[in-house]
Amino acid sequence: MKPARQEPRFPRKKSNMNIQRILVPVDFLPASEYAIEYGSYLAKAFSAEIFLLHILESEQMYPPEWFGSKNQNADSRFIRKKVSEKLGEHSKNIKKKYGIVSKTILTIGKPATKIAETVLERSINLIVMGTHGASGFEEFFIGHTAHKVVNISPCPVITLREGFTLSAGIKSIVLPIDESLHSRQKVQNVISVASKCKSIVHILGVIQSKDKSEVAKFNIKVNSVEKAVKKAGLVCTRKVIKGSNVALEAMNYAEEVNAELLAIMTDHESNMTGTFMGAFAQQIINHSIVPVLSIKPAAGFFSYPL
Repeated sequence: MKPARQEPRFPRKKSNMNIQRILVPVDFLPASEYAIEYGSYLAKAFSAEIFLLHILESEQMYPPEWFGSKNQNADSRFIRKKVSEKLGEHSKNIKKKYGIVSKTILTIGKPATKIAETVLERSINLIVMGTHGASGFEEFFIGHTAHKVVNISPCPVITLREGFTLSAGIKSIVLPIDESLHSRQKVQNVISVASKCKSIVHILGVIQSKDKSEVAKFNIKVNSVEKAVKKAGLVCTRKVIKGSNVALEAMNYAEEVNAELLAIMTDHESNMTGTFMGAFAQQIINHSIVPVLSIKPAAGFFSYPL
């Protein structure tokens, strides 16, 4: 009998964002193209290194136009050469637009596994990745891989959908606060990003209870968040509403204020669902038009099957 497979175990780091190295998984689909732009902007804001990672697949996984005529010998060497050229083009564009040097990484394996391994090998502080496609090759970073990366990554992850563009940088961040125990742990992460990007922080308190004493306690919680944001010298707004679906309220509000980032904790309802990413977090990552910053609570250890 073969010994049971030992799954990776990553320590949960403190809930803050001292971003020095950013990883952008690249699959050459539109969503990852937008992720490169977003990650490059953050790299410049934080004076961080940026790494472009591609996990090599078979030729059927790449756009047909890469291979020219039907007689083109699309063997592994040709694919590696073509991928290197494409990554090189991205690096040149990043250098030209943002004045920063990017590094490229080619590897082979399961996407989520290789992304997690690269995070540890390169001491990555933040992952920025695309989430949606359509079919075939375009399934590469749809839910399955993106969710798994968010679940297993020892660092925060920003996910964004195809079509989102940064016109003037990250100028507006939505910080939802709910009744969960870990809700406030993302505050310092948001403060870090907002401070570097000169963003306005929109605090959104969402409470389900109608009990007056619970509402009073919740307002004290939101007050403490507002105080921390203002103490950091940031401009902020504050809004408290009653709602049963935190995800829907947060997404709607993010669109309302034209946010460029929506920060969430990933483990809501984790004891009920058996995963590290609760139902609300999954709903937001799947459907948010606004890029989502996913953060895990800073406590204990966790593992997830790759």
